[in-house]
Amino acid sequence: MRMEKERKALMQPDLNWLVNPEVFAVGRLPAHSDHRWYQNEAELAQKTMALRQSLNGEWQFAYSPNPAARPADFWKEEADRSAFGRIQVPGHVELQGYGQIQYINTMYPWEGHEYRRSAGTCNHIADGMFSEASYNPTGSYVRFFDLEEALIGKRVILSFEGAEQAIYVWINGEFVGYAEDSFTVSEFDITRYVKETGNRLCVEVHKRSTAAFLEDQDFFRFFGLFRDVNLYGLPDIHVSDLWIRPKCALDGRQASMEIELKTTKGKTASYADARAEICLLDGHQMIAKEEVSVSESFRADLTISEPVQLWNWDDPKLYQVEIRIFDGQGHLIEIIPYQVGFRMICIEDGIIKLNGRRLIINGVNRHEWNAKSGRCVSFSFMRS
Repeated sequence: MRMEKERKALMQPDLNWLVNPEVFAVGRLPAHSDHRWYQNEAELAQKTMALRQSLNGEWQFAYSPNPAARPADFWKEEADRSAFGRIQVPGHVELQGYGQIQYINTMYPWEGHEYRRSAGTCNHIADGMFSEASYNPTGSYVRFFDLEEALIGKRVILSFEGAEQAIYVWINGEFVGYAEDSFTVSEFDITRYVKETGNRLCVEVHKRSTAAFLEDQDFFRFFGLFRDVNLYGLPDIHVSDLWIRPKCALDGRQASMEIELKTTKGKTASYADARAEICLLDGHQMIAKEEVSVSESFRADLTISEPVQLWNWDDPKLYQVEIRIFDGQGHLIEIIPYQVGFRMICIEDGIIKLNGRRLIINGVNRHEWNAKSGRCVSFSFMRS
């Protein structure tokens, strides 16, 4: 009981986190690899991830010019949200009729209006710099949802793929966490708070925080939930992070692969007799296979007995690693596919070489931009 009270005390949201450079994540899960996972062979074949539930779409929304003007208790069940409007997620607040677009290049966005020095520099104290600012737009988002059938009974992760710039998150009136870092995925374990039906997700987004000193560059200044928001269900044993290191000789005749994996498990799950089957495929042909015991952290080494084709800019050859996790009863509970290539990069006499040949890089700094939707960019647009 005491530990629970202490946990709740630590998890009370604090507006001063906006001005404290030492607080950039509260309750956020560690960053990890961006792999997908499937429950069975049918899902893998169809590339349908049943354990992912999208929360994109229309949300309730209120815009405030600064934190003092925000509806501070909007996350409570009894809160009056009758004056809230509507907004699309993903999307920028400024491109949906709220606030003002700003472009700035070499200066901070507030220069010429206010003098600010980042907290901790030259003994500067930043009390109220963003939390009490007269201009620091705040968005209050609300989304109601029911869990899809595939996620019921699973551990559930709430994922924000891009939220600019600082977010406070509540589920069903319980504070879940805080995060900065607009362009990195922020994830929270909401298993203990989520219900099968009638869930209320509340997100408070602040345009500026101490992260603004680091995220400054020559681009338009927006804020809001500008990338996908998803729920993920986790199997009883789940590969939470993986690191694949392909190794090869210049002629491709000698090749190997090191794979490091980290897992998490549910409260009732066990690692006893759990195993991982790891395969390397060239199309439908298996060229290497290894079976290892599963634990919280483990590795596998694949020895490849035949030559591999090296990845090149004019022939980007990819192989597929497939990781299958079986529980102690031998039941398949997770499949992870990941594409990899074999290549060698080195610098010789000041020249970058790829697979022994000089590498010349041609490219365009496209940034992450669409003239109509800003940094909210669709997959089809990225491919165009």
